[in-house]
Amino acid sequence: ESAKAMPDYVRSVMTLGTPIVMNMSHSSADRLFKTLNGRPSQSQIARYQSFEQAPPVPTTSIYSRTDGIVAWEGSVQRQGDLVENIEVPASHFGIGVNPLVMYALADRLAQPDGAWQPFKRSGWRRLVYKHPDLSVYNTGAELASV
Repeated sequence: ESAKAMPDYVRSVMTLGTPIVMNMSHSSADRLFKTLNGRPSQSQIARYQSFEQAPPVPTTSIYSRTDGIVAWEGSVQRQGDLVENIEVPASHFGIGVNPLVMYALADRLAQPDGAWQPFKRSGWRRLVYKHPDLSVYNTGAELASV
């Protein structure tokens, strides 16, 4: 959200196993959240849905289908010119020390300022970095029906 407010001060945004799609059904804590908090108000829904919009800076979401804490569908960012999603095999707590994650982060950070290019999945990389299936991306529209 800071990158949206002050994009001139942010070079890029990279998230690791972060729930960026505000659809609570992507979490096993959905039922508990609803029990404790009730239904969200329209203003809360509008605020949550704005989280899904990527900032106007290069944005990389690194996620895992085997996370175990954050459902991977909630970590997939909507595609755009400056947006990418990188899937890795990792647990939620292991994602921060995973060598594949470190490699992807180093690759992203090594790019010259102002010359961002999407992560390349060619050569050996295509064996370990799957191209994400974004057909599961959810726009969050059903949040309004919660």
